Amino acid sequence: MAETSTINRETLVQIYRTMVEIRTFEETIREMFQAGKLPRHGHLYAGQEAVAAGALAALNEDDYLATTHRGHGPTIARSHDFRAAMAELCGKETGCCGGKGGTMHICDFERAMLGAFPVVGASIPVGAGGGLAARVLGNGRVSVAFFGDGASNQGTFHEALNLAAVWDLPVIFICENNGYAIFTSQQSATRVANIADRASAYGMPGVAVDGMDALAVYAAVEQAAMRARAGQGPTLIEAKTYRWGGHHTGDPGTGYRSREEVEAWKQRDPIPRLRYRLLESGFLMEAGAAALEKEVDRRMEDAIRFAFDSADPPAASAVAHVYAPAYVPEARQAAGEPRELTAIQALTEAIREEMERDPHLIVLGEDIGSRGGPYGVTKGLLDAFGPKRILDTPISENGFVAAAVGAALAGVPAIAEVSFIDFTTLALDPLVNVAAKAHYLSAGRQTVPLVLRTQEGGGAGGAATHSQCLEAWYTHIPGLKVVLPSTPADYKGLLKTAIRDPNPVVFIEHKMLYRTKGAVPSGDVCLPFGQAAVRRQGKHLTVVALAAMVPKALSAAERLAADGIEIEVIDPRTLVPLDVETIAQSVRRTGRLVVFQEAHVCGGFGSELARVIGKEAFDYLEAPIEVVGTTAPIPFSPALERIAIPGEDELIAAVRGALGRSEG
Repeated sequence: MAETSTINRETLVQIYRTMVEIRTFEETIREMFQAGKLPRHGHLYAGQEAVAAGALAALNEDDYLATTHRGHGPTIARSHDFRAAMAELCGKETGCCGGKGGTMHICDFERAMLGAFPVVGASIPVGAGGGLAARVLGNGRVSVAFFGDGASNQGTFHEALNLAAVWDLPVIFICENNGYAIFTSQQSATRVANIADRASAYGMPGVAVDGMDALAVYAAVEQAAMRARAGQGPTLIEAKTYRWGGHHTGDPGTGYRSREEVEAWKQRDPIPRLRYRLLESGFLMEAGAAALEKEVDRRMEDAIRFAFDSADPPAASAVAHVYAPAYVPEARQAAGEPRELTAIQALTEAIREEMERDPHLIVLGEDIGSRGGPYGVTKGLLDAFGPKRILDTPISENGFVAAAVGAALAGVPAIAEVSFIDFTTLALDPLVNVAAKAHYLSAGRQTVPLVLRTQEGGGAGGAATHSQCLEAWYTHIPGLKVVLPSTPADYKGLLKTAIRDPNPVVFIEHKMLYRTKGAVPSGDVCLPFGQAAVRRQGKHLTVVALAAMVPKALSAAERLAADGIEIEVIDPRTLVPLDVETIAQSVRRTGRLVVFQEAHVCGGFGSELARVIGKEAFDYLEAPIEVVGTTAPIPFSPALERIAIPGEDELIAAVRGALGRSEG
């Protein structure tokens, strides 16, 4: 077995106790799953105990952890809390996630665990984000990302390692290589013999260790942690290990693994190996070892009773914790004299003021440093706040958005700028599966102070993949807030609120509004979410216009007014939360509604608005609700682009149709 220079008897015994705890827990729940005493199924950690036990013993208790769907081991190794873990697997209120996470999301958020991430590879960039948070906070912590060998073939693996290396982040990437990604062997999916060999491509150390030897794992993690705390950057550790069972409790593990292979690995069982060493060295007597094991069994029995005696979560919790308590601006704010600013200037001012207010706020994105991003929003901020707070990223949307999410989970508020909303498709997993779900799956224990700034819309010749309006996608995801401003004042006031909100916010800016000018109050003025703006009052019909459609709607209103038609123009400003009442009250007065959006009509936000208002104002409607939007991808040709994007004429035609009036 490997030797280390710092390990002592107490640590050795603790490692052994932790391995026994994990094995006991896993064998117990395996039997319970098979007997139908636990709901669903689980991914067991038995066989891999040396990795979690050795790694956690070499770390500090407040170092950050990001784990996977096979996360029982690291969670038990960090918390040693059988009760909370068993209750969670039983779906009980007393579980560590309030029964909402279950086996694949099991995590102890009170002990610096950032989360358990079942999507393969998701833990890796989140772990990098934990390292980013540690650097920003200067707290001396290390962040550890556990993942399996299959994840090393995901793009997120490469993005995260590159990002961590470029920024010298204090991160330890631990690949638990158990030889199989679900049912596929490593040899048939990966050309390199050692996943650790890939570390050299990113300029970081790569270490392959015997994952069945807890002390070898301890030594490797201890060395990596020392490097990280000394500012020498990340390390990739590959622990070669083996899972006793199949991929999950419903998989017998046969067919793709021979009996001889399984038995050969079981001959290297890490628990009796360390037990023998402890007895041989005199660090533990047989009676002491037996007493330790008996105590673990007793705690396991107690945990089962505790879990079965615990109550199911109350019915109300099924829809609780979707959002953390929102930031609500003070009623009285110190507003100074308004100035004429462009939307770009308003955004820059908002970010600058918020970074001055909060010394931990960071901004990540491509070319956001000296260039200031594609439209110059962050120009000048690099000089003001330095490269550790204004972080130019590689072209790696999934990587840097996930890192921003990880930083936010660790308590560092972050703004991630994705140049075009079309490119947010590359970062859907960290945004939709991690950020949006964290508060809910932690039963309200986690917050995610993250703003994803992006821009959308046609009109600039970007064609089909740089011009989409995808706001409806994000309104579909519980846990995300969606902001769609249209004026410079709203750009500033709503962005400041978004930054202070403890929930992930998708802040969408329309590229054709960036250079519009308007009065913007000076001073610390935040605008509340969920309050629509009535941009023009009218009595004949209500128009709800989104983003760049607002000025078009106001122009169309002038033309219609010349014919005696007065339309009311409402700008919702935030789609989640949505100010339903202001819109419904207007429709109850006018009896008609047209939604004016640039997004595709099918599945766009207008369809959702029609559903909501159809319910809230059904008895007042005098005509069907109309939605005006695009019906095809945005083409490059300027002539075709003008046809594809709805304008004033299309809105006017819809208004006249709803009123039963023709042009004549």
